[in-house]
Amino acid sequence: MLSYQHIYHAGNFADVHKHAILALLLKTLVPKAPKLAVLDTHAGRGVYDLSSEEAQKTAEFESGALHFWNSGTLPQDLRDIVAKFNPEGGLKVWPGSAAIAREMMRPSDPLVCIERHPGEFAELKQALGGKPNTSIQKDDGFEALVNLLPLSTRKGLVIVDPSFEIKAEYALTAKQVHKAWKKWNAATYLVWYPVLEAEGHKQMLLALRKTDIKDVLVSTLRLEEPPAENFRMLGAGVAIVNPPWPEAVLASLTQAIAEAMPVKTTGEVFWLDNRRIDPATGRLDD
Repeated sequence: MLSYQHIYHAGNFADVHKHAILALLLKTLVPKAPKLAVLDTHAGRGVYDLSSEEAQKTAEFESGALHFWNSGTLPQDLRDIVAKFNPEGGLKVWPGSAAIAREMMRPSDPLVCIERHPGEFAELKQALGGKPNTSIQKDDGFEALVNLLPLSTRKGLVIVDPSFEIKAEYALTAKQVHKAWKKWNAATYLVWYPVLEAEGHKQMLLALRKTDIKDVLVSTLRLEEPPAENFRMLGAGVAIVNPPWPEAVLASLTQAIAEAMPVKTTGEVFWLDNRRIDPATGRLDD
């Protein structure tokens, strides 16, 4: 569980999808509350150098962030934030969820960042350690997801973005999100997941579907062909518990990202509680 380092995948298409949704969530939620608390359960290193040896080894950002940046199709809310991390122009740095949140939050809004990997934790402290009202803790993100909630404000945003390198994390994610929601049901939850050949995400969505959480809006991207050789992800999804806007808002953003992808991509948005998951095919049907 301590082997995963997101720097190898930073700025890929799934990051663009996830972070565009995150930026839209923050743009909507921050003005609505006198104070908004954010918890990032798997914060990684906070800021990612795309010129690093690790990022260059896989170069997944080339068909993701760099493609969107150069083509001018990066969603505007996210582009504005990314530009702040690249003041000299071009795209050399990609901010992670925690960095995006801190940039879009008010100085008085508390941000709690959790990271277990020793090396990533050290990088996270260097990236965000001096920021106002920012707590950085070396802990297990799944445990913190339940143990730290509710946070100090009435409204909040919880970002759940594990690596899913271990199959058991799909069921664990659904279990812990449900526990967290029961403790703090006024918060909005962003839950990211990959779509892989083994389709472990179906287990997670089905488990969430069986809980008493009623408002879960899902945005998915599915690639019709891989953007590069040995690219494992077939797609990616974001499940939002207690979304602050109607389905059409997320559908518009999802479709814009799908259409701007360098390979043919299908985007879909649906309410999880209005769908069933066919156990034979794994398809989400009306």
